[in-house]
Amino acid sequence: MVTLALALALALPQHSAARTGVTLPLRGVLVPGESLAGVGLGDTIASVRARWGSDFRVCTACTTAPRKTWFYTYRERNASLGAAVTFNRLGKVVAVFTLGSPSGWKTREGLMLGEQADRITDLYGRRLHWKVCIGYGALSMHKPGVVTSIYTNGEAVYGFALTTPAEPVCQ
Repeated sequence: MVTLALALALALPQHSAARTGVTLPLRGVLVPGESLAGVGLGDTIASVRARWGSDFRVCTACTTAPRKTWFYTYRERNASLGAAVTFNRLGKVVAVFTLGSPSGWKTREGLMLGEQADRITDLYGRRLHWKVCIGYGALSMHKPGVVTSIYTNGEAVYGFALTTPAEPVCQ
């Protein structure tokens, strides 16, 4: 199943500035409640560029002023895989999430994308909140100011997200 985010990632977004040598990590790590591949909620546009570079596409289909979403994808490997970040009107990160299921991404505790979904409760317990999204499901952990979500597709771990409580869990 293809998520809405994947469909939008394949739309015709605009390219940003040229490569800076800094790129999206090949093996991102989700630290629940803190960061995804080094990007956390509240980070600035400048800090995201410093961490992931300027080789992103602006999602023209999903951005509503004054919010903006950047797609970082692995062009050499597969243009539908990578990660995305959404900024609020102040230029602060309000959501960071995977696009598709990039190989090698995992949680700090070792939960790998593509792994069996039943391992989620083994690592994080049974007090997760379940949400049905379009084409996938989300199991979420809530802490003050941050929601950590693990996306599932069928019986497999499909992706990761960090969102502010005001943002939708389904990205």
